[in-house]
Amino acid sequence: MVFVSAAIAQDFYEFLNNAFDQPTLTRMNLADLSQTQFKLSSAYVYQDYFRERISGKATQSLHGGGVTVNLHAVNARRSFKYGAIFQIQERHENYSNLNSDLFINTDYLNEGRDLDFQLALGNESMLWGVRIDRRTTKFTAPLLINEYPESEDSQMNSYFLNWLEPSFGNELDAHGKFELTGLQTFTSLPLGSNLILNLNYRVSETIFAPHLEYFNSSNIDELRGDRQMVFDGANVNQFLEISLEHRQWSFKPTLTLQQNNADLTIENPLPVGVIDDFPELGWLDFSRRGSAFTFERQLENLDLKLGVGYSQWEANTEMTTPVLGRYWFFPIAHAAQLHISGKSISQHLSLRCELINRGISIDLNAGYQHAYFDFMVRGEAELEFNIRSVPIDDPLQFHLHTISMGVPISYTFNSFTLNYEINQVIPWLKRVDDSPFNFQGEDDQPDRKVRGGGQHIIALSYNLN
Repeated sequence: MVFVSAAIAQDFYEFLNNAFDQPTLTRMNLADLSQTQFKLSSAYVYQDYFRERISGKATQSLHGGGVTVNLHAVNARRSFKYGAIFQIQERHENYSNLNSDLFINTDYLNEGRDLDFQLALGNESMLWGVRIDRRTTKFTAPLLINEYPESEDSQMNSYFLNWLEPSFGNELDAHGKFELTGLQTFTSLPLGSNLILNLNYRVSETIFAPHLEYFNSSNIDELRGDRQMVFDGANVNQFLEISLEHRQWSFKPTLTLQQNNADLTIENPLPVGVIDDFPELGWLDFSRRGSAFTFERQLENLDLKLGVGYSQWEANTEMTTPVLGRYWFFPIAHAAQLHISGKSISQHLSLRCELINRGISIDLNAGYQHAYFDFMVRGEAELEFNIRSVPIDDPLQFHLHTISMGVPISYTFNSFTLNYEINQVIPWLKRVDDSPFNFQGEDDQPDRKVRGGGQHIIALSYNLN
């Protein structure tokens, strides 16, 4: 979960949009090359993802921030036009639950840097461009395990669960690095005198190899001491966006196709000369295929966007524990297999309305997103010493909703523009299946208060035309 959270926290809103079949693709267009400009801007973003208080005491929090510097330069003085955007961002996220009464406490921190460069060439009706971006994230997460699981089955305790604490200890340290490299090419082509075809293709690859370090004190002398697991993985995303524009149309249809493939192996580096354990502990394969259709419409001072999406999901994994210890002469280790497959159907609606444009510009952004996920979960454990387990063959069905609102405000004086924007996202999830397993834990405590989903952006730009 720590490594999944690290990936998600790199850009929570981008992750959320992808789950709703709305991948975020940015590119320069013909309007960006219509006027010569040289603009330098800087922005600060504060993300208030999640905060929890129980009986008035802060127990959990997830927040982040970042500073961005952007340079936008365009030369449109001749029929042949060109422009470039260069952006650099420093960001961080922190999750802490040190004051919470949970099985695991952690103080997770990630810090990253993003580099983004776009170049576009064109004329009045044609454009070609390329975008290259790189994202690097380093994270640390010390883990304190307060309590290991127990079972009412004495056999399960004797030959499995009781061996977890001596094998892994109570203090673990997770750390690692994520590296994303993206390449995007885009073009706008005239189809006749007024119709324009926009094509936008992006491929990105994320490579990661987090480490989990722990101390083994089991009853196998060769395995005792400092140990680690290495999670070696890669994730490849591909997006293709196709849209049409007409000079006399007030609407724009867009078709988006996306494909995502990820794989992960868990390596178990062994002490020199040790053959009583597994060098690899398992693997995971994940794939997703999706498409979405979006319809945008402009009505005077109102921009309206609505769309639908569909995705197919599949994940397969086989995992084994390291050798936890030895009972008489027999090594103790267990394994499991899991297969998840299904589909999701999504809908989204958003609008942007200009409220005031008199020296100070004030807009209103509002949106609603919904997705229904229909998964089938099948799993089977391979347990030793005649430990009994019940195979999993159950549905996992839930609705995911979000409501979002934002108010961007801008004020221009001379060549400077000051911008401030506040956004609020309210997500909620509802399970609709009757499966026996529960991923949501115990019911909320009556004195538990939760808030979050807020974002604040302040930016200052200087435009020298």
